[in-house]
Amino acid sequence: MSDRSAFLRRWRGTPYDRIERNCWWLATLAQAELFGRTLPAADPALVADIRARAETLATHPARAEWREISAPEDGALVLMGKVAGAETHVGTYLALDGGLILHTDERHGVVLDPPLELAAAKRWRLTYLVPKVP
Repeated sequence: MSDRSAFLRRWRGTPYDRIERNCWWLATLAQAELFGRTLPAADPALVADIRARAETLATHPARAEWREISAPEDGALVLMGKVAGAETHVGTYLALDGGLILHTDERHGVVLDPPLELAAAKRWRLTYLVPKVP
């Protein structure tokens, strides 16, 4: 696991790319480097097909290894979407500066946003997930 400040300095502001630098890429990178967790690789075709992306996030077998929590905690995956169970965007919750979500999008690239601001601006429902403990 790497130093969080160095990780953020390295990646913050990195432009979004649909194939190589999308939200799943960043969540996978953050989970691996900051929390020592491995997420499954994503099919690049999912980036273009929003319905397939929502279905995959909801039904992928790896989802069974995570549990939903009511309040965010450091390292939680954050699924974002207008409807529960049909989320199309993902980030990682970081417990810094009152709590921020690390994510990337076409307009801003890699950014840190407060959860309430993200939920209000996009009208997204935020679902926080942490790994189940054995």
